[in-house]
Order: sequence, then structure tokens, then C-alpha cells
Amino acid sequence: MCSEAFQPTLVGRTGRGISNELGPPAPSAAKLNTGATSPSSTALAYTVSPEPIHTVFNVATFGPQPFWLLIILLPKSDVTKKIMGGFEIVLLFCLVHFFIVSGSIVMGGSEATAPLAEFNDVFDPAGDPQNAFIKMVSNYPNFVAEEWSHVLTWDLLVGRFIWLDGLKRNIFTSHSVLLTNLIGPPGLLLHWLTCLVVGKAPWEREEDVENVS
Repeated sequence: MCSEAFQPTLVGRTGRGISNELGPPAPSAAKLNTGATSPSSTALAYTVSPEPIHTVFNVATFGPQPFWLLIILLPKSDVTKKIMGGFEIVLLFCLVHFFIVSGSIVMGGSEATAPLAEFNDVFDPAGDPQNAFIKMVSNYPNFVAEEWSHVLTWDLLVGRFIWLDGLKRNIFTSHSVLLTNLIGPPGLLLHWLTCLVVGKAPWEREEDVENVS
């Protein structure tokens, strides 16, 4: 066994072993054998949305945050009630989302939104829905912008609902609204639990925020 020459093996992207019978591996191969990789070998090329979708993505991301701060930090302020008491702010970000969707359709080409036909794989119970969704995200950068603004807008709508319910029935909601902003649906669950803890049913009817003192 001692007389046998050691043959280093490289593992390629396909997972197949490549035998090096011509001597020691080249420096780049040696790095692969030791587990080290060059930055260029690990860098992934991502395609972002073209303008103006790229800029509007930032609007969808950062635009709602001041309004979240109002209903989290100043839930009973008259300023907060005036700004967030109506649907205007939520509708504004609905328009942002609509701009991304319509702009993507108009652009067409590789930057366009994911074709509706590709959703067939996402909603195919016999297939791999998660993998199909990942492919859509990878192939259509504007689809990421659409879904992101979609999620953030609905989160704001739910956060506003929780805040209004807290005002109407004098329930502390800052923690629930904050959690809604961070991870969405669990914030509504936390509000439901809070209602149970304080002995108030979570399904009572909402009143106009302007009638709340």
C-alpha cells in the first residue's frame, strides 16, 4: 500500500470525482481539495429589476416604516389617528404595488413578471411547489419586487386593523403591531392572545377611530 501513488480527487459541480493522474494538482485545485474557494467561485450573479422598478422597490420597502412607527410608538396620538384612521396610506402602497405589476407587464422580456402559466407548477400538489416558486424568483427579478410589495402592503393593512381594534377596546397593541411588521401573521395571533388575556373577545365589531377618546 505504501508504494501506491496517491491520486488527489476533485469534486466538480456535478458531484463526480475527477482523478488527477498527472501529478500534484494545480494551485486552484489544491484550494478545492483543502476546502478553500476563491471569491469568484462562490459569487452568485443576481439580476435586479431595471429602473424604475428598482427604485420603486425601495419605496415599497422603506415607505411604510414611518407609519408603522406611528401606530407602534404613538398609538393614541391625534396625529396618528388622523393619518392612519382612513385607508389612504394603505391605498397609497396598493398603488405602489400596482405600479410594479403594471410596469413589469409593459416592459416584457426577461425583466417581466412571471407568466401566469408558471403558477401552475406552484399550485401543483403532485409536483414540488416550493422549487417551482424558487425558480420564478430566480428567473424574474420583477416578480420579487411584486411579491415583496404585496407582503408589505398586506402587513400594513393588518397592523392598522390591530391598532384600530386596540383603540376601540382599550387593548395594548404595540407589541402585536411590531410583530406584524416584523414577521406578519404571528402579530395577529399575538393580538388574539392578548385579547384573551385581558378578557375581551377578539371578534367584536370595530368602531370609527374618531369616536375613540
